[in-house]
Amino acid sequence: MALPVALQLFSVRESIEKDVKGTLLAIKNAGYDGIETCGGYGDLTPLEFREYCDSIGLRIISAHTSTGDIIDDTEKTLELCKALGVSYLAIAAFWGDYQYGESGYAEMTKKLDCAGAYFKENGVQILYHNHEWEFKRSEGEYVLDLIFRDFTNDNLLPEIDVCWATLGNFDAAEYLMRYSGRCPVVHLKDFHSKGDFLYERNSFKRPEDFSFRPVGYGRVDMPAVLDASLDIGAEWVVVEQDLPAFGLSDMECEALSRSWLRTVGW
Repeated sequence: MALPVALQLFSVRESIEKDVKGTLLAIKNAGYDGIETCGGYGDLTPLEFREYCDSIGLRIISAHTSTGDIIDDTEKTLELCKALGVSYLAIAAFWGDYQYGESGYAEMTKKLDCAGAYFKENGVQILYHNHEWEFKRSEGEYVLDLIFRDFTNDNLLPEIDVCWATLGNFDAAEYLMRYSGRCPVVHLKDFHSKGDFLYERNSFKRPEDFSFRPVGYGRVDMPAVLDASLDIGAEWVVVEQDLPAFGLSDMECEALSRSWLRTVGW
């Protein structure tokens, strides 16, 4: 048994900008079942984008957006979700004053909690995509865990990125189990690095030898992550590679990720 596999379009953003339909068709031909958008639709409207995806059998499962779009431009963002036909809307991260512990965090979470409830009423679940910095500790607990506690009735759910969980000194598969039944989308991102991130004086420093890799070609224990994704009841896994590797193009890397997943029965 395996879950359907989607691709986060941030991975192929340059190709999308040059040839949106050709890139989407290449994604489908590489064996992906769906995609997760991040704001770029080439020369298409969101509705035209969805219609083309439908025509080639590529499902749009979710969209990435900003916290501001959700709480300050709620209706427009909901209309975008309807145009794309997505069930999930993911916040890429909390930035600036909205980060945990910063001056705008408390007020932002109140507004986002209300917006999350409103989106749920309209068939869209808000997710939060982590990076490594949410794995710093605050009062003995990890910031990422504290973030989800600040929301009621699962108005914000995890979209765990296993690269950043691993770089944050975690066993990513083990961390996924913390959110069994509450993490519908898992980001499969792989990387090369001998060291872990350093947290010093409120800043984060990635190892000097850090680089992104296609899924299965890096440090993350992907077989364990895939097993855990099934165990926690996830609905989708999403491949993401922020930058190409091995001298390959972005789409060549994403095809390599999909090919590796096939070798382990996905």
